[in-house]
Amino acid sequence: MKIRALGHVSLFVRDLEATRRFYRDLLGLAETGSGKDGHVAFEVGETSDELAAARRDVVSRGLEPFGEYANGFCVRDPDGHEVELYVEPARRHPSAVSERR
Repeated sequence: MKIRALGHVSLFVRDLEATRRFYRDLLGLAETGSGKDGHVAFEVGETSDELAAARRDVVSRGLEPFGEYANGFCVRDPDGHEVELYVEPARRHPSAVSERR
């Protein structure tokens, strides 16, 4: 399995406003939401075949997938943290679409 991109990271913090100033205002990252469920997500491909391969890989290493949905699933790291593995279906870019006349 190969990680293609970091999808998102949820952090448990002591001071939400200070954390926002650091990550959003200083580093320029986008805040996409807040909630009580903290986990990290990694993109492992674009297709259901790549997702199935990632699932086979984690199962072969003794991990048990849970929380499965159409484009992903979760596993737990050695410390029990939830890690989401998902695929991001390919998107057509406007420049790749031929113009009809």
